[in-house]
Amino acid sequence: MKISSKARFAATLMFGTMVLIAVSIAWADAQVRAAVAQRRHSVEIAGALNNMRMVTFEYLLHRRERARLQEQAVWERLERLFANPVPFEGEAVAMLASLRSQGETSHRLFREVDAAAGSAAEDEIQRRFEAQLSSHILILQQNSLVDAEQLIDDAGARIDATQQRVVLVTGIGLLVMAILTGVAAWWLRRDVLAPIARLEMATREVAAGNWSFELDVGSADELGDMARHFDAMTRALRESFGQLEVSNRALLALNQELESFSYSVSHDLRSPLRSMDGFSLALLEDYGDKLDEEARDSLQRIRGASQRMGRLIDELLGLARVTRAELRLQDVDLSALAREIAATLTRTQPERRARWEIEEGLVVRGDRELLAIAFQNLLENAWKFTGKVEDAVIRVGTRQEDGRRVCFVADNGAGFDMAYASRLFGAFQRLHHEADFPGTGVGLAIVQRVMRRHGWSLGAQASLGQGATFYFCPTEQDDEQRREQGDPAG
Repeated sequence: MKISSKARFAATLMFGTMVLIAVSIAWADAQVRAAVAQRRHSVEIAGALNNMRMVTFEYLLHRRERARLQEQAVWERLERLFANPVPFEGEAVAMLASLRSQGETSHRLFREVDAAAGSAAEDEIQRRFEAQLSSHILILQQNSLVDAEQLIDDAGARIDATQQRVVLVTGIGLLVMAILTGVAAWWLRRDVLAPIARLEMATREVAAGNWSFELDVGSADELGDMARHFDAMTRALRESFGQLEVSNRALLALNQELESFSYSVSHDLRSPLRSMDGFSLALLEDYGDKLDEEARDSLQRIRGASQRMGRLIDELLGLARVTRAELRLQDVDLSALAREIAATLTRTQPERRARWEIEEGLVVRGDRELLAIAFQNLLENAWKFTGKVEDAVIRVGTRQEDGRRVCFVADNGAGFDMAYASRLFGAFQRLHHEADFPGTGVGLAIVQRVMRRHGWSLGAQASLGQGATFYFCPTEQDDEQRREQGDPAG
């Protein structure tokens, strides 16, 4: 029999038992609730009857108007209690009807006494009549109180009986559940845990490098199928490891070819570019006065294109280095790093009026060289895109968002349209014309690679003509996690 079939059978049996127990307990609980409600209702009726007796006695003694009004209010309360009774059972139904009848009679007699007391004539016969009525009222109210107490006692007995039923049903249910649990535990140990223990021993052998180990389980259930699949897996792994070793050697050779290609791009392509730039400059210097304006402009364009190509090669090589570089983790003072870059940029254009606001104590754990490259690109972009702003402000700092520290680089420069934000971090993607703001479009792609190598998220928020903010969230990770994220193959 399959384990799944056994499990379904056991689950069905257990579930059915639990349903029966739950229904029994729910029924018993409903009985307890009804008995408690009956007792509470009976107590309220008894309290109202006692109040009526007290106000009636006060009225009969002093004939005060307040007592008469109180009697009327108590009777209205009794009428509401009698009109909305909770479910009663057995003798309690007849007792409740008797209480209602006695209460109506008592109230009617009280009205008669009140009417007789209000008449002008008063003689011995009337006083006797009032005395008889008063005595009858007090007797009725005393009997009502006795019946109400009996009603409360009946509710208490009902509560005790239903609680005993709840205890009995719960005990029987627990006993049945204990028996079923014991049977299930015995079956689980025999048919599941023991084969799993053998399978776990086999996995330890394989983890230790014993790839020739095979697990022989003769059962026809799912664990037997798993054991047979395990043996097939170990055989397939033995074959796969041989192929993987061959693939690793091929990958090593491919990496070496990529290094050679990078070297070729770095050296072999630069030579013709330098030649183009140099010969164009020589023509302009030696024969510039013999050339017309259009020819000189063409030579300048050739020089500009060759220089731009050189910058693109540099950016591509920088992007490749960021991807391949091994992370060397240390505490990096981003505040000091930003101040160094800011000082360098200010020296390049001392005539510009730009205010740098750099927060102190901005320290993160990361690779200093890669973070320096990322900050260089972010601050150069902020410097470049605030070039046409009269009062430029570039800020470097942190803020708290959802309990996390967020670092940012913000400026009040040209900004960009967030509708094109999806292109922002792609290589060679530009959101401004080169004539307005020169560049290669690789800088932000490098920043994103650096942040990704550290496992940090990178985002941007901007508005056209209102500046841009680039932010990242330094996360605390151990060195092993960072090495996994820094692995280009990963």
